Order: sequence, then structure tokens, then C-alpha cells
Amino acid sequence: MTLNPLAAKLLETATDKPQVCHVIASINENTGGTAFLVTRLASALANQGIPSHLFALDYKQLGSQIVAMDVAIHSYPANFLAQHLRGFAPKSSHALKSLASKELDLIHNHGLWMFPNLYARQAALGNRLPLVISPHGMLESWSLKHSRMKKQLVWFLYERKNLISATVFHVTSAEEATSVRRLGFQQPIALIPTGVDIAELNEQQDKEVLTQLFPELANKKWLLFLSRLHPKKGIDNLLHVWQKLESQFSDWHLILAGPDLIDYQAKLELLVDQLNLNHRVTFTGMLSGKFKISVLTNADLFVLPTHSENFGIAIAESLACGVPVITTKGAPWEDLERYECGWWIEDNQQALMDALVEAMELSSIDRQAMGLKGKNLVTTKYSWNSIAKEMASVYYWILGGGEPPNCIQFYGS
Repeated sequence: MTLNPLAAKLLETATDKPQVCHVIASINENTGGTAFLVTRLASALANQGIPSHLFALDYKQLGSQIVAMDVAIHSYPANFLAQHLRGFAPKSSHALKSLASKELDLIHNHGLWMFPNLYARQAALGNRLPLVISPHGMLESWSLKHSRMKKQLVWFLYERKNLISATVFHVTSAEEATSVRRLGFQQPIALIPTGVDIAELNEQQDKEVLTQLFPELANKKWLLFLSRLHPKKGIDNLLHVWQKLESQFSDWHLILAGPDLIDYQAKLELLVDQLNLNHRVTFTGMLSGKFKISVLTNADLFVLPTHSENFGIAIAESLACGVPVITTKGAPWEDLERYECGWWIEDNQQALMDALVEAMELSSIDRQAMGLKGKNLVTTKYSWNSIAKEMASVYYWILGGGEPPNCIQFYGS
């Protein structure tokens, strides 16, 4: 196990603030959005004075682990068994139990279906600590149906017991809260959205940062998809629609940016070839740092035709950069219509086509005006500072009782 340099200091400075450990299968940068969200949340809570620990396995083949400022990182190598058996790492389980017995007041588990999620429950129950569970969209109907047989096995082996053991669920949308209740769980639910790194996204990077790597993007308007390459994201629908529209919008180029963890890009590239779109679609792979800022701040339109999303951090990031958004009602973004900063559509190809035509036919000035409304929305509603304050209030309520925070929903209410 490796411990970051700050850990010793944090472990020595016991206070009356609750010590919380966030448990997640991985915080390697190529695993996608949840890893970034959990590290940001832990850091934001530390800024609120709550000593934060973060427990994860290190899948070195998936890139570097994300830096979490002011957080004690407890990182364990993902050996061969862990890599091929859902994070099975008994030694790390023992270490988490030991940490819980000596230092922790509460365990906050992130995600489902992996052994570290089981270890979170065992450490909490074994030390009589409260357990908060954030499903991160993994209880949505679409997600439960995907790889259904494997998930049913894990459900009966340990996941159902994990969820039954939760003191409180944390969800990021009303739709996700409904999914939790639909499965019969009656614990309190904290509805707190995900935060956005607004200051980081306010930086500006020239288009040349990307066009030097992908010359075909020069002198084009950018239609951006930025997310994991995964069947649930609806990329195949997007490609079929783009094939019908690309000749009408010859000054636009489709960018598909994001990590590929399941070898899905090869299937998408085959589809691109079959649809004769090779000259109008660019796969960039995972983008981070200045490359991610460049693609976000210079995109003309963002599209996420997802089948299921508990939040959609890339939607919030695009809005924070002043880019209007098209997404489906599989994502909880009614705010796009309410604040007039995008299109919230049915999950089908015709609705996607209609929205794309309307958006791309707008003048650049009109799209920028929509983007500004989106930027104001995100700045007001999704700063990490306000998100961390709400989460901290939930922890204090769990540990100390009293009047529940406004974000808490009770069964039957």
C-alpha cells in the first residue's frame, strides 16, 4: 500500500470533525468521469474542514491515479486477480478494516458490482460505522440490463446486502432517487448534484492545441461528444444520424472524445467505415489537461445521446464552457429547457436529428447566447464549494442527528 505524503499529517491531527473515507474501485484517469468526481468531492470536503481519506486500487494500465488535493490516498496495486475478478484484493480489505477501526467515523462507498464496494460494507458494519452509498447511475434500468447475468450473480453474492446495509443513499438526480426506490430500498436519500471545476474550465486554450494533432479539425465547427465509448452512450445512433446530415453541414466535424475501456471503439470505427464517414469523424481517445480544455472551450455544440445517465458530468462541463448541449431524457437535464441552454429530447434517432438540425442551423451568435445561459446555470448551481457543504451537512446529520438537511428525502414523503 502507498500513502501520499499528506496522509501522515492527516492521520496525526484528530479533531472533532468527522473522518470520512471514500471507497471507489479505481481513481486511474482512464476509468472515466466517476473517478474524477470522487476525487474532487473528497478534496472539496477537505476544504470544508472534514479530514478525507480515499481508498482505491491502482490499475496502472489505466493511466496515472488522479491527484486529490488535501486527501489521504490509500492505494493498493491491482494484481492479476484484481484485474480479472472485479477488484478482488483481500489484503486491501484487511487494510480498510484496520483504518476504519482506528481513524474513521463514516465510510462513503462509490459505485457497485466491485469487490472494493463489498469491502466498504464489511469495514463499516465490522466497526459499527455509518455507510453512505452513491450508486453513480448503476441502479438505472438500462445499466441493470447491461451485462445482466454477471450483475445478477454479484447481486446475490454481495451487492444486495451492500445496499441493504446503507445508512443513507446519495443520488445526483430525482430520476436516480426513483431508481433506488423502485428496487425497494427505504433508507433516507440525499439528493445532491455533482460539482463542476468551474475555475479550471474558465481557462482558455486555442484550437491549435488540438488541430496540431488532428489537422482535419482545422477550419471546421466542432460537434463534440465527450464521454466513455460505451453502448449506453448512444454513439451508434449519433453516427447513423450524422451520416444523414453530414452533407448538409459540410462545415461541421464530429469529434468522438473519451476513453475506451471495453474495446468498443473498434466496433464504432467499423460503423464509421460502413457509413462512409471516415472524413467527417475523428476519434481522439481520452483527453485531459490542456487538450480537454481546448476541445470544450472551442466546441460549437455538445451532444450526448445517452440511453441512461445519473448526472452527465460532461454536460455540466460543456455548459460551464459556454457550449449549448443536446442530450436525451435518459439524462436528468430538464434544466436545458428551463434555462434555454440546450435541447432535452426523446431517446430516438428522429428526435436527435431534429435537434441537431435546429442547433446547427442557428447562427454562432445565437448558440453563444444559449451557451452563456448555460454557463450562468452551472456557476450558480454546481460549484464544488456548495456541493461539499451539502454533503458535509449530511455527514453531520448522520453522526449527530437533529434536523435533517433540506436535501434529504424520506421514504413515502
